[in-house]
Amino acid sequence: MKIKNKSFSDKSKKWLKRHLEDEYVIKSSKDNFRSRAAYKLIEIIEKYRLLDGSEKALDIGSAPGSWSEVLKSRGKNLKKIVALDLLDMNPIRNVDVYKVDFLSDKCSKILAKYDKFDLIVSDISPNLSGNRSSDFLLSLELLENVVDFALKELKPGGNMVSKYFRSGDISEVILTCKKHFKKVTTFKPKSSRKESSEIYLVCLEKKSPID
Repeated sequence: MKIKNKSFSDKSKKWLKRHLEDEYVIKSSKDNFRSRAAYKLIEIIEKYRLLDGSEKALDIGSAPGSWSEVLKSRGKNLKKIVALDLLDMNPIRNVDVYKVDFLSDKCSKILAKYDKFDLIVSDISPNLSGNRSSDFLLSLELLENVVDFALKELKPGGNMVSKYFRSGDISEVILTCKKHFKKVTTFKPKSSRKESSEIYLVCLEKKSPID
């Protein structure tokens, strides 16, 4: 089907050209990762040593699977990796993949057999509308849900990483995380596109009830 709107067509062509020339797109193809997003998690892992001592990891919003691929390739001590997404995701050897809403009762029943996790990562994004205020609220709600979920599913000492969009105030979420983790910070990887407002909330060493 031909695109009649010339300006839209030109924008599409520019985006495609920029995408194909992107160093991380090229690198992901050479390294056999499913998407350039792999390098965001690699940077976070290397900076914060997320995988030290981790034996069980959970990937929320995992499709197409590049973060699970990174966990598998970098997590030498990981004995179990679980991936969750509402979208279809092609299998990865030795990764348990479930097509499920991470907030659903169905997911709770699935995860019950795994006990708690040492690491929870989330590169999940809401369906963005283009309206800055509306998109921030969607992102904030999703971030809050990921944090609440992680507090239930992480072991004491466990770590959490979750994407959000830096276009509004998340101070209340930060305060909540500081109550439950020993270190809370934010990080924008070099592999994250400069024009993107995405950033990652990094929460390290979940406190035990007596801390």
